[in-house]
Amino acid sequence: MKMNPVTDSKSSEDLFLFQKIKEGDVHALEVIFNKYYANLSRYLLLLFKNELLVEHIAQDIFVHLWENRETIEINTSLESYIYSAGRFKALNQLRDARLRESILQSITNHSIETDTKDTAIETAELGTIINNAINALPSRCQQIFRLSREEELTYKEIADFLDISINTVEGQMSIALKKLRSTLKPLHFSILFTA
Repeated sequence: MKMNPVTDSKSSEDLFLFQKIKEGDVHALEVIFNKYYANLSRYLLLLFKNELLVEHIAQDIFVHLWENRETIEINTSLESYIYSAGRFKALNQLRDARLRESILQSITNHSIETDTKDTAIETAELGTIINNAINALPSRCQQIFRLSREEELTYKEIADFLDISINTVEGQMSIALKKLRSTLKPLHFSILFTA
């Protein structure tokens, strides 16, 4: 298969600039930012129709690129990485909002056992506690949990999507549910995280 010389040259230039970023070159980051920020914003705006969210996410991608430059590995092209990271981050933000809403609805619909000695916790604080517990899961665990609970994908669909085995998905979900039950047990929320 022949490579497109223009695409190949662009990809090589990007990888060179990314290597400079890894070495701490702020100017290289500025070049990449100027090259991709506007197009990334337009792309995200087509997907999410929320200008404020898009602006915030697009900027965050470049901050993340800089702050994690020593550990990020680019397996495709830098351009693909930037677009995928933007889309993933935007989806996570939307999922977090939907998950909070779903949990708050569950809290409203279920009676929650509380000790008379316990201090009453406001619903908004409960949502924050639950969201923090999910965010504290290891990244792969969290990703699989969100795909299962928020996107309502089957274990097979998750396995296909992430190119992993169904056993890995089952194992990671088991870890996620165990950690969430343990963290949230004092609040009597294990009902929300049944397998």
